[in-house]
Amino acid sequence: GYAPAGRFFFSRIAQRKVIRNLLGQAYHRPEAVTDELVEAILAPALTPGAADVFLAFVRYSQGPLPEDLLPLAPCPVWIVWGQDDPWEPVALGRKLADFPAVRAMEELPGVGHCPQDEAPELVNPLVLGWLGEAESAGECSS
Repeated sequence: GYAPAGRFFFSRIAQRKVIRNLLGQAYHRPEAVTDELVEAILAPALTPGAADVFLAFVRYSQGPLPEDLLPLAPCPVWIVWGQDDPWEPVALGRKLADFPAVRAMEELPGVGHCPQDEAPELVNPLVLGWLGEAESAGECSS
């Protein structure tokens, strides 16, 4: 477990207003920060064990990094990155795109940290196209 200070920190973050503010920083498109999205993120934060998971994440104390996993990818990897991501600069995505497993990287202008939520109208067709391409080439099992 984590110290009481860590749990207190989590309790201050796991609130609608704070989540909305954090998403407003991460997303380039403010209209993408909806009540539904805030609730979808808040709900798991209210379950037992959520504080431990969150604190492990912010400390990067568990789990491999993308740099560790990309060499192990069993099929081609496609990366989608928001060009206006304030937390993970697009330059990081470009470095990851240099790994041999990465087939392509799509940079989305005017999109921030969570392209799948912020711009599903751009991301979903890309994902469907890539899945179809990989399946027809027999590169991944479905």
